[in-house]
Amino acid sequence: MQPSPAMQALIEQVYHIFRRYPVPQKFVVCCEYCLSQQEQKALRNTSLRAIPYSLINAWNSSPGPDPQNSDEVRYFLPRLLEFVVQGQFDNIHEVFSLRRINLASKENWREDEREILQQFACQYMTDWVSGDEAVELQYMLEMFFPCRYRSFAIA
Repeated sequence: MQPSPAMQALIEQVYHIFRRYPVPQKFVVCCEYCLSQQEQKALRNTSLRAIPYSLINAWNSSPGPDPQNSDEVRYFLPRLLEFVVQGQFDNIHEVFSLRRINLASKENWREDEREILQQFACQYMTDWVSGDEAVELQYMLEMFFPCRYRSFAIA
């Protein structure tokens, strides 16, 4: 999926706003089996824009105990969102692609950071309704409003 020009510009703004966060030296992950030491080293030693989908997906799929490290999430956020808008996550994983963002405390997030996430959500939905690909509305709502639109109970 090719991102709209408006979304491409927004992703560049996301990179600009979140550029202040350093490469994490330690990752909050569930275990080394979910994100190996080799993968962690590759994440630390690869420039953000060059991190491949497979590594971002491995990191994103292995959150450790809550709360998530907000700085770690903010460092990877631009690349994660870039992959989301490119359609790299399949439909099942697309809903969960923003999970780590949702698990991070946003108390210390700057106003411009929270605002750009709102702009991203609005632009993503605008592009979605303007696009050719069918995505169920429930998936879209779960992606951006995970607590309000769950169709299943978490025990």
